[in-house]
Amino acid sequence: MLKKLNLGLVALVLGFGLTFTTSAFTTKFTTQWAYQPDGDNDPTDFEKYVHTSTPSDLCAPGGFPCVITVPSEVTTPEALEEFLEGKSTGEILAISTGRSPEQ
Repeated sequence: MLKKLNLGLVALVLGFGLTFTTSAFTTKFTTQWAYQPDGDNDPTDFEKYVHTSTPSDLCAPGGFPCVITVPSEVTTPEALEEFLEGKSTGEILAISTGRSPEQ
């Protein structure tokens, strides 16, 4: 009985250990794009974004993002266009960071 309990405990510890080591060393990098408002203020338009390494303190008035955080492979305007394709303004606002409190 004690041998079965020890074997189960060892299996449990190994399972948790494997889970920890695989997740602890997996890094998910992201990159950021700053929204540059103009006359029509369309957050779904990929041409309104500039690739940036740090978020800006400046935000557009209204319900617009300041900076969106996207997966690390989205580093070109073409990749951003593909990433934003089919997303609504609400979905883009959900992934935005650095928004002012009034937005």
